[in-house]
Amino acid sequence: MSNWRLRARLDLAVATDASIAPVAAYAAPAAASVAPAAASVARAAASVAVSTSSPGRVPTLLESRDRGSMAPVQTPNSSEQQKIVTVRVCAPGEVRWSGASLLSALELHGLAYGRYQVFHRRHVDGRSLFCVASLIEPGTFDVTRMSSEEFRGVTLFAVLPGPVEPLLTIDELLGAARGLAQELAGMVQDSKGMPLSPQRVAALRDDVARFQASLPRA
Repeated sequence: MSNWRLRARLDLAVATDASIAPVAAYAAPAAASVAPAAASVARAAASVAVSTSSPGRVPTLLESRDRGSMAPVQTPNSSEQQKIVTVRVCAPGEVRWSGASLLSALELHGLAYGRYQVFHRRHVDGRSLFCVASLIEPGTFDVTRMSSEEFRGVTLFAVLPGPVEPLLTIDELLGAARGLAQELAGMVQDSKGMPLSPQRVAALRDDVARFQASLPRA
């Protein structure tokens, strides 16, 4: 399917389903390395995400803002803010994971294949807490071929706010990233590919805490 047809299908799906935030880079151009793939996932999330804090309202497509994975995104005519948070789990060196191993690890950590051909960790109400995409463009998985493929890494990302408080979402996302890294002998990295040290985790949580404090109280 061509990129423009797939993007049109996504926009239609978002317009009719306010409970799902599509977060993979389906309309992004092909990239020469895995780093642009991770960045395009976050940009695509910002461009098509709908607010998960008010699932009953008519969804609004957000403008794409290339301000980094931790930048707040705001609808043009609303005070409602959103933030995209991403981390990566990568194989060391030139190692590649088998698709069968990756699929098993994702399922072990509560991630189920779903809409938009990515894996979702869902809240009890069915909404996505966060998602997992491939590092390689276009970020999607084909489960019918996955067992015969190899993977360099994955990107985990969340659109905040979601069905639970942002800090709780980030804690679940980081827990899943660490679990995948342990299961696959991988490395947890930030969105730029730097090791996710305790200091970087603390900085990320502080940033999310500030974002959480800025949200209007229910």
